Amino acid sequence: MHRHGHYKRYKKPKGVEKFPMQRYLCLLCGHTVSVLPAYRLPYRPLEVERLQGGFDAQAGFGTGLDPPPEAIEAGCLQRAWNRFLTRVNILTDAFGQTLPSELHTARQLWKELRRGVGSAEDMLRFLARHCKRSLLGDYACLRPAP
Repeated sequence: MHRHGHYKRYKKPKGVEKFPMQRYLCLLCGHTVSVLPAYRLPYRPLEVERLQGGFDAQAGFGTGLDPPPEAIEAGCLQRAWNRFLTRVNILTDAFGQTLPSELHTARQLWKELRRGVGSAEDMLRFLARHCKRSLLGDYACLRPAP
């Protein structure tokens, strides 16, 4: 891989601040890839720590977010949670035996993930490395190149 420039990505949901995303070029196949920092989510302007706090609040686990989210961030967190609701079966299968067998709701799943796996960052790392998935989607960026 060879460094191949960067592009800017929104740092927070308000869309004011941006941070650089490094791009790399594979000299063998000609594809470019971006490397997402561990504390960021694919395709979302949320930090993993804020997502974790928001999901903790939704699941009644922990104390929630401090400081509380403003309206734009609250909307981003709600959309992320709504997406998570659609992925209960997929994620339960992905984490397999690390979870109890009887999980039926997103709240139960999130609580067990937090107890068994740990932080949202740990969950994302596991899913990317072992399942080529993410919490909120099965993105092309996580699949190997053809």
